[in-house]
Amino acid sequence: MTSQTSGFVPMRDRIADHLRAAIQAGELKPGDSLPSLSAIMDEWDVARATANAAFGVLREEGLITAGGRGRQSQVRQQPKRIKLPAEMGQAMKNLVREPEEVRAANGALEMTTGESVDSVTFSAKYTEIEAAEELALEFGIDVGSSLIRREYSMVDKRSGTYTSWSVSYIPRALIESNPALLDEKNEPWPGGHQHQLYTVGIELDRFETTLWAVAPTTIERQQWGMDEGVPLLHGRSKSIDIEGRVVELSEAVYPADRTEVCYVERLDRW
Repeated sequence: MTSQTSGFVPMRDRIADHLRAAIQAGELKPGDSLPSLSAIMDEWDVARATANAAFGVLREEGLITAGGRGRQSQVRQQPKRIKLPAEMGQAMKNLVREPEEVRAANGALEMTTGESVDSVTFSAKYTEIEAAEELALEFGIDVGSSLIRREYSMVDKRSGTYTSWSVSYIPRALIESNPALLDEKNEPWPGGHQHQLYTVGIELDRFETTLWAVAPTTIERQQWGMDEGVPLLHGRSKSIDIEGRVVELSEAVYPADRTEVCYVERLDRW
């Protein structure tokens, strides 16, 4: 193993840099155990607290797992990346006029993770609520108007952790002409939200998306299989139709250590 650090830095950081370099060079591979705290103490002539602090640096970077109860820390297997490509909104729009079998095989999950919907446990829950002031303002509707709140989650069958989680709001008046859109039993919908809107004559023009990072709770780290120090990305996206109306507002969360975000606002018109 070779260190990338030169000059004087605290011992904690020198040790962390040494181990990080070994991981990046492939000398320590995912699943490999790191040296024990005792071995680090002997090799570097440091106290246990210093050795432990060096491991803490690498845990916060998401490079290693925590040890404990006789287990040594290990190099972390990096999770499969979720890609939110710039062309995904347009790709989903392009699917709208395709046959159902094509739409069913090429949803958002396949586009972002490369996985099939068969690899996850999918859940959709619809709730009818009254629009509070903030949401009423977003949609340009009266406070108290009926909204359909739709919560979606996908859990990886192998790991038991979230693949995706999101919630969206849509005015009931926009979609009630198609009763199928009011029933959660029709999810997952082939072609996703854009095809749902298409069935009631709505064509999307663009998305307006905002992203920000927050520290996850302990429960959220468990649900997503995240290590300490990794933030969650929160995203809020407005779906705006060709008449300039906000027709859907959605919020989603993504672990920052496995998410690549690129997006475009405007979509091609039909």
